[in-house]
Amino acid sequence: MISELPDPNTLMTVPEFCLLVGVSKDTFYKWRQIPGAAPLARKLPNGSLRILGADFAAWLDRLRSDAA
Repeated sequence: MISELPDPNTLMTVPEFCLLVGVSKDTFYKWRQIPGAAPLARKLPNGSLRILGADFAAWLDRLRSDAA
């Protein structure tokens, strides 16, 4: 599903992340309840979440390390 990593300084919305990874928003929010299962997300003052491209890349690296 992931053809290209986002720019490390890009802030992705939850729907953008879900589309990139190929999961539903419900799955993303379930992952957030499990430590380390979802990438770090920042909460904006309006309550919405954003995922920094660098945090997304770090999350993918952790998944790769866990699978090895």
